[in-house]
Amino acid sequence: MPLDFSEKAVSGIARKIYPQLAPRYGGFVAPSVHGYYKYPSLHSSRTQGTGHKPKRVMRIKRWMGVTLIALAVVGVVGGGAWGYKAYAAKQADASSSAGKDGKNGKDGKKADPVLALAVVDIATAGPATLIQSFAVAGTVDAARQAVVRSRHAGAATGITKRAGDMVKTGERLAVVDSDELRLRLIERESTVRQAQAALTVAESARAQQRSLADRGFISKAALDSAESSYVSARSMFEAAKSQLDMAKSAIAETVLMAPISGVISKRAIEPGERITGEMTVFTILDPTSLEVIVPVAAERVAELKIGQKAKFQLDSSGATIEGVLSRIIPTTSSAARTVETRFSLPAATGVPAGAFLSGQLALGQSTAPITIPRVAVKTDLNGNYVWVVRDNKAQTVRVKLAIGADESNPLVPVTDGVAVGATVLTLRGVEPNEGQSVVMPGASPTAAPAAVTSASK
Repeated sequence: MPLDFSEKAVSGIARKIYPQLAPRYGGFVAPSVHGYYKYPSLHSSRTQGTGHKPKRVMRIKRWMGVTLIALAVVGVVGGGAWGYKAYAAKQADASSSAGKDGKNGKDGKKADPVLALAVVDIATAGPATLIQSFAVAGTVDAARQAVVRSRHAGAATGITKRAGDMVKTGERLAVVDSDELRLRLIERESTVRQAQAALTVAESARAQQRSLADRGFISKAALDSAESSYVSARSMFEAAKSQLDMAKSAIAETVLMAPISGVISKRAIEPGERITGEMTVFTILDPTSLEVIVPVAAERVAELKIGQKAKFQLDSSGATIEGVLSRIIPTTSSAARTVETRFSLPAATGVPAGAFLSGQLALGQSTAPITIPRVAVKTDLNGNYVWVVRDNKAQTVRVKLAIGADESNPLVPVTDGVAVGATVLTLRGVEPNEGQSVVMPGASPTAAPAAVTSASK
């Protein structure tokens, strides 16, 4: 309701609140946004003739006008609040009468809505084959890999392969250019020639001494001296040849060759860089011999057998890869108390070395007479329970689970509580109320559409 601040309305309110002002002073002046308005209707009867103006006109102050407006607003608001309370009481009475007509329960409380179930909300208890397994995880590595080192120092030359390139056994990877080895080879060759010359002279002298000794021209001591000189020269020549072979072998070692066929996983130098002795230059791995290195708790090693299969999942793509347990290292880590195991992967997996894989190792399988989905099992202070459907109503039933059930299996064996063929609810989140009516998938609800809720939301 809009407020009326016209001159007539304000004058009427003023006459009711300040009636003593009008007869005494012969007029009334009310405040306004445009100034002060004088209302002749409030003039006193003590006038001298028609049109005589009063001798004195009293003006009310500004606070008097504000008081008038505030009182008017309070009256309007109070009236609206009273009307709203009356309306609310009326609505409450109507709602109460509707509950008495049968829309609520027998005790006057609001009845639970009918729960409409979807196919994914229910499961049937029954026998199943359970696979026993436990989680495994590890890093991929190559069973066959080689490190190419340089035994001599020098400059790297002749490098034609990079990381990621395929190589074959015996293929040249790089050459170490060493001036020291080259000069040593020249020195060894010179020593061999010198020793060979000395050997030739000693051999000729020995032949002459033998001829003279046969004819009796020299003594036996002179012949023995010639023989000794020859043997010494022969030994010097053989030693020089050995030194020459060693120098040639060192030169041959400056050519770095691939020891196995595979892929270069790492190259530590660039052409022209200086190589030090025993420096790792290339790392080569065989991509057909990949395996997963999995640490297993020492107390579970007794369950492992060579040939067991595990299904690994690559974290990046989610693809499943099957691995076979090929080796169990019979040593325990002192820190983590784990045993290292290795699972061989197929040759054409395409998994890169260094990737992290996780999965499940199958230990065996067994048949359980009664199983239910693990998601259907709920837990409270009194133990485990499940929701079942009986006579189209949701009810709770206490159950006992088999001891030692594999927690990674989506099905759990039950020893007591439910029978074969029982319908259990696999609801997630909010649970139904005890005795709440349900509608099975494909059935028509008997309640009003507004009282039916969906469990699959």
